[in-house]
Amino acid sequence: MTQKMPHSAAGQMVGYLYQCEWALVELARRWFKDPEAELRMEMLDDIDILHQDTPVELVQSKHHGHAGELGLTSADLWRSINSWCDALDHLPPGQIPMLRLVTTQTVSPGSLLAKLKQDTRDVDGALAALEAVASDADGAKTTRDWRARFMALSSPTRAALVGAVILDDQAPRVSEVDSTLREVVGIWKHDQQSQEILKELKGWWWAVSLEMLDHATPGRRLSVTAEELRTQIDYVFGKYTQTALPIMDSLDDLTEQEVNRYADRVFVAQLKMVGLGNRSIRAHMGEFHHAWAHRSRWVYRHHVTPGELAQFDTDLRQEWKIIFAKHADRFEAGKAGDDAEVVGENILEETLAAAHGIKLRQVDKRWIARGTLHALADNAHEELNPLGWHPNFQELLGAPDNTTGPGE
Repeated sequence: MTQKMPHSAAGQMVGYLYQCEWALVELARRWFKDPEAELRMEMLDDIDILHQDTPVELVQSKHHGHAGELGLTSADLWRSINSWCDALDHLPPGQIPMLRLVTTQTVSPGSLLAKLKQDTRDVDGALAALEAVASDADGAKTTRDWRARFMALSSPTRAALVGAVILDDQAPRVSEVDSTLREVVGIWKHDQQSQEILKELKGWWWAVSLEMLDHATPGRRLSVTAEELRTQIDYVFGKYTQTALPIMDSLDDLTEQEVNRYADRVFVAQLKMVGLGNRSIRAHMGEFHHAWAHRSRWVYRHHVTPGELAQFDTDLRQEWKIIFAKHADRFEAGKAGDDAEVVGENILEETLAAAHGIKLRQVDKRWIARGTLHALADNAHEELNPLGWHPNFQELLGAPDNTTGPGE
């Protein structure tokens, strides 16, 4: 069966797919000059571009499977104008952002509508032409209500609205968007690795789009920034090109105030459980502190994604799980003596050693992994599957007044 069913919504579906894919292109074009730009969908328009929470651009996207011409009487044009009239009701008086119509159709050079293209603008001429069409009592019934809505605006508002309109014709069709995205993002090769990069980036984008469009979900994502997209691009590229992360040149020793701040933390209690002395604990405090500071800085400055850090944590936890299970089983079976502190210290040392082979990007700094393991141990009270060193750490952490460790 190759024919389209009479009630097929294929064209409408392609239009929605195109809107989502084109939104990615729009955001990717802004990451360098305006990393704080935000994008949202299906709020004021198909695509909204905001800066500091203020809409600066509203984008209508119109996809057609075959070549065609956009004219003064086209339904796409008047449907877009009607949508922009709706948007005016939700914007502060006098505040009209740029209004762009991105269409795969063509605006004929020299036509009256061409006066609204970026490089051939004549707003007064375009306004007069649109008002003439809108006032035509014999005009198409399809656009009648939209044209009436336009004429219901005050004369100054109509002039301001038309002055904000930009027509972007001959936009890439949905099958051509990947090529445009490659150019914008900087994927210049056409090999298998480049295909994987593009596929993974678009997979992330579809998940983000769904979060923004699923209005029924409480606390859903409302927008995405150009800087967040840049971070994701760096992450995906980094998986294939091994992009490094910035590391501070020197790691200062902790001050007494910092040491005191960490003294009652769970990860410190866990170290005391296995009999570590003050010097060792202080050294581990330093690695916890510097790993946390770097991770926080990387997330804040969009050098890494939360998902990338979560995967790193998962890899570390897996190493601990194997080592802990081995030693705890031997201890319970009486094959490792009866000194639980010694067993716990062995678990700690083996886990820290195993972590040396797990890197975050190209960062060859062992203290990142070791400090992260202490951060995971610090969350032992909050997690269903906590991480710790002493074979009985869960029971000991749950005991009253046990912040100083067993036997002290």
